[in-house]
Amino acid sequence: MLKKLPIILFFLFGYFPIISQTITGKVVDKVSLKPIQNVAIITNLNRGSTSDKDGKFTLLSKDLESITFSSLGYVTLTIKFDELKKLNYMVFLIEKVNELDEIQLNLAKISLDSILIKTQKSMRENYVSGALNSHFYSKENSEITFKKLELDLDKSSLLNGVNRKKAKNELTEYANNLKKSNPNFSSEFYGNIITKKIYSEKIKKFYEVNKVDSVKGYKSMQNKKKITLEEAQKNLQNIVLKHLNKHKTYKVSSGLFPIEDSLSIKEIINEVDSIQIKNTFNEYVAMSSFNTASIKAKFFNFEKQKNFLNEKYYNHILENNNFIGTQLMYVVRFEPKKSKSKYNGRIFINPRDYTIAKIEYEFADGKRGQNLNLKWLLGIKVSEDINKVTLLFEKNKENKLYFSYYKETKGMYAYVHRPIKFKENSATKNKVKFDIKIELDTKEIKEVLVLDSYKIEAEQTKPIKNDSPEKQFGYISFDTYNKTNWKNRQLINAYLKKRE
Repeated sequence: MLKKLPIILFFLFGYFPIISQTITGKVVDKVSLKPIQNVAIITNLNRGSTSDKDGKFTLLSKDLESITFSSLGYVTLTIKFDELKKLNYMVFLIEKVNELDEIQLNLAKISLDSILIKTQKSMRENYVSGALNSHFYSKENSEITFKKLELDLDKSSLLNGVNRKKAKNELTEYANNLKKSNPNFSSEFYGNIITKKIYSEKIKKFYEVNKVDSVKGYKSMQNKKKITLEEAQKNLQNIVLKHLNKHKTYKVSSGLFPIEDSLSIKEIINEVDSIQIKNTFNEYVAMSSFNTASIKAKFFNFEKQKNFLNEKYYNHILENNNFIGTQLMYVVRFEPKKSKSKYNGRIFINPRDYTIAKIEYEFADGKRGQNLNLKWLLGIKVSEDINKVTLLFEKNKENKLYFSYYKETKGMYAYVHRPIKFKENSATKNKVKFDIKIELDTKEIKEVLVLDSYKIEAEQTKPIKNDSPEKQFGYISFDTYNKTNWKNRQLINAYLKKRE
């Protein structure tokens, strides 16, 4: 026992300094003394944290010299660590006074060309880049509205009168239920994303890669099932299939598409419904909206028609100055100049440094996105008729710009006509055929809020391996989700309210 005593003492006293290196503090409003949540906390060592719903935060104290606390609507505070200790780790933030900017209605007179040139240059110089840590929340919502669903079951020797009547009734019932359902799906994610630059030997240049550092996700569905055109077709096929001879197999073909493998009713009796809610998601699903927003936010680096500052592809008009919050902005409206240019919108530009505070755009009249019309050849038509985007930008503690809010609304129309034919695997090769005509509208809304995006040392990012296994995360339960401070867009609502 005495031999073990030094080891025990080592663990007791050796571990104590590690514990003592962790401090816990609290951030409150200086006037109301109410806790402030989601305060971005950055140390001189580029270690970061955020305050929770009670305003509490935890940091490693080793080698700390100074700490910066920043939150939208409050004056940013940088405090020495020694001073923080004297305050017993209590941090008091002062709310920003809602006063008009000292640059009032008379902004400096400047030509439109100069504004565009200065803005392009400033955005490229001041936009955050390199190894980054971004604290984010995202919400995706999809709605499907079935406008038409027609089914026509042909007479056939494969189906006797009774089974044909049953199949027809089930097909009609399925179609009616589908038309009434108008499925609605949503998913929310909250966490941290690390951005790292990687050099590619193939393209001989650096490119940015995003990886989830930590994330939580929640998914809800109106009817516990995710409806797609493929799944609808599959369900309809199975309705017909189960009324055929259970002891025989069939080959199925769709219009001009090749014949698929043999099917039988035995194969689908015990089949697990593949469209039930999955309880896990991978990091690519969690990052999807963030990645889209990250790309769209850098439009000033795009070439040709995707760059709304490009005078070759867009006409620009200098409108009346306007406020965002208390800051007066230049407002530049843009419209398509060439056929490849699709959008019109407005850019709000900060007159102090010519960085963009906000941009909003949508399809111009007569323009649309993805369009595929093979209605008469393959029975398919898809048209993206709505695409509306809003982007807001903020500056981090290093005075670098990052996108803080992104919203994209997409509207699609789809038409599918597929004749489905079952062919019996027998000498007689009897057939049965039915037609599916589906016409629908879809609406998809993506929103991303970045609470902070700051530069970190490249060594802090974990190596990214292309051959590493895909990591899976479990969706949280409704009860857990209901206790979060990010449920139902709460963070977005609070942010947008402060930007009014």
